Amino acid sequence: MTVASRRLPGHGVPALLFAMTSLVALPAAAQRTDDNAVTAAADAFGVTVGFQTIGLYSSTNVRGFNPAQAENLRIEGLYYDQQLTYSNPFLFSRSDIRVGIAAQSYSFPSPTGIVDYKLRIPGDEALVSVLLTRGPLNMATTEIDAQYPLVEDVLSAAISVAHWNNFDYNYARTSESLGFSLLLRIRPDDRSEIVPFIGHTHNGEHQELPSVYATGINPLPMFNEQQLVAQDWTSWGWNQLTAGVVAKSALGSSWRLTAGVFRSLAQNSQNFNDLLLGPTAGGIADHAVDVTPPLRAGSYSGDLSVTRLAVDGAHERELTFDVRGRTVERDYGGDSVPSLGSVSIYHIESVPAPVLAFSAQSLDEVRQVGVGASYTERWTGVGTLSLGMLETEYRRTLEVPGLPGSTERTSQLLPTASFTADIGKHAMSYASYTRGLEDSVNAPTSAVNRGEPVPATPTWQLDGGLRVVPRSDLQLLLGVFKVHKTYFNVDSAGLYRQLGEISSRGVEGSATLSTLDGLKVVAGLVLLRPELDLQTPVPGGAATVPVGPVPRTINVNLDYAPARWGHWAASLQWTSLSSRVVTNNDQVELPPLSTLNVSVRYRLRLFNRPCSARLDVANVTDETGLTISSLYAVFPVLRRNYTLTLATDI
Repeated sequence: MTVASRRLPGHGVPALLFAMTSLVALPAAAQRTDDNAVTAAADAFGVTVGFQTIGLYSSTNVRGFNPAQAENLRIEGLYYDQQLTYSNPFLFSRSDIRVGIAAQSYSFPSPTGIVDYKLRIPGDEALVSVLLTRGPLNMATTEIDAQYPLVEDVLSAAISVAHWNNFDYNYARTSESLGFSLLLRIRPDDRSEIVPFIGHTHNGEHQELPSVYATGINPLPMFNEQQLVAQDWTSWGWNQLTAGVVAKSALGSSWRLTAGVFRSLAQNSQNFNDLLLGPTAGGIADHAVDVTPPLRAGSYSGDLSVTRLAVDGAHERELTFDVRGRTVERDYGGDSVPSLGSVSIYHIESVPAPVLAFSAQSLDEVRQVGVGASYTERWTGVGTLSLGMLETEYRRTLEVPGLPGSTERTSQLLPTASFTADIGKHAMSYASYTRGLEDSVNAPTSAVNRGEPVPATPTWQLDGGLRVVPRSDLQLLLGVFKVHKTYFNVDSAGLYRQLGEISSRGVEGSATLSTLDGLKVVAGLVLLRPELDLQTPVPGGAATVPVGPVPRTINVNLDYAPARWGHWAASLQWTSLSSRVVTNNDQVELPPLSTLNVSVRYRLRLFNRPCSARLDVANVTDETGLTISSLYAVFPVLRRNYTLTLATDI
């Protein structure tokens, strides 16, 4: 997500805090002025730093699948269950997508890749950062981050306070978010660290923009999301809480302990989903509104890992024992779904608020516990070998009004195996195999059983490749993979359920270059070949290629800050998507789409404090185009837009 706005708020609490921090004489230390996803990236597979995101993959799309929905999230490397598809941006300084050889650093990797969030752990210096953004469209944000050492070398604290205005511009005419986070860093001795944290956001928006869902039958009409008519009586509201404790300690000379306990809570108000379903090529769609009653989803998750490391010269042996689990309770159902007739998406009229009729809600409960061990051997100059086994017990209970409760139990042994082999001085080969028990996306609002969860199902992944580092400033990665999952989607009766199996084979590559004259290049390519094995027909034909995944993606990022430019620097991001199918007969495709983003920034010291100004121009060539998700949700590309970011570290 890019955060920005057309107006820099200078009143109320944010302005007061800004004035207060300006009066405090604190050591100058870079924090938000140095945010740069390109220079922070170790490969091209995906990284987010602050408000900047680059790479081939994201937290909702890795190798054609959704790692966030599959519960493949980590906080500081520890298993974490999250009740929303996006994380609290005020708690985490960055997130990284881990696939291929990078995923081998985890004792129990996941078939859909790993998204690892890094907390904004406070340091030992007192400092305050202020970040203001303007754009795209009419979005505006103010964020203040501060850290302070309360007890030298023992206790430090970090706090963030933020106000985002019109941040959800792709989904609502007006929106507002208030957020805060608090983190402590406790070091009882020089071998241990404890980090408690809590983050909360309060969000509201009005005049919801319609969501467009294809059926997999018709070609898609081109449209601009910002030009769709929003109904005055629609709104959304939700609160998000993320809290937990991460603890790390060295136990003697050979043992170390890492543990985390996390809470994720999402509370929704009565919310309106304005829907345009099954548009024809001419833009005629069924207009409906899905109104959800107040809903609540919460989870507790935790991870305890104990590792023993033995070193004998060039030989290392590592043994890890791990216990992880989660408990989830979430409401769903009870929606009121009045129909508003057929409309042209280009000529939607304002209509009176319909009469609503809600039904009873259902309850979904999940209990999952995994116990495992892994063993790794490392030989300097030779390679590594790692074997692991995680036994997972899974129980899911549904309580549906008017029906007897149903409980599903499963026990799975989830093995993992990986190796690396040094090939000469500059190259290393790798391969891995891992199995998982992963969640899938809940039924979309376009389905008749909207919101209904589906059980976790077995998955597996096989990958391998080569890493070459011909010199210290250049790294090349090339890998192949195959991922296999159960396929859930909407059938010909509009019911979301298991329809068959899906596999995704592909090739992925990454190149990173860092030169002494201030040039950093991060470039990536993924070639994807997804295939369906359907046991149940889908609307419009017997598909063999699923709607959603993009067969070819190229992402190239350059950041250039040579010393001779002084305070100036520039960056560029080019993304190219191949054509991708939009109908279930595999006959209709969206055309290829390429977008170019450029930015220029200026750094200076003002009153002996580091400051930066950055102007981003996204979609410079003003391209038009559509993307489509695996659940047939259609998203227009945002036209040319501008974002100005101002930051200072005090």
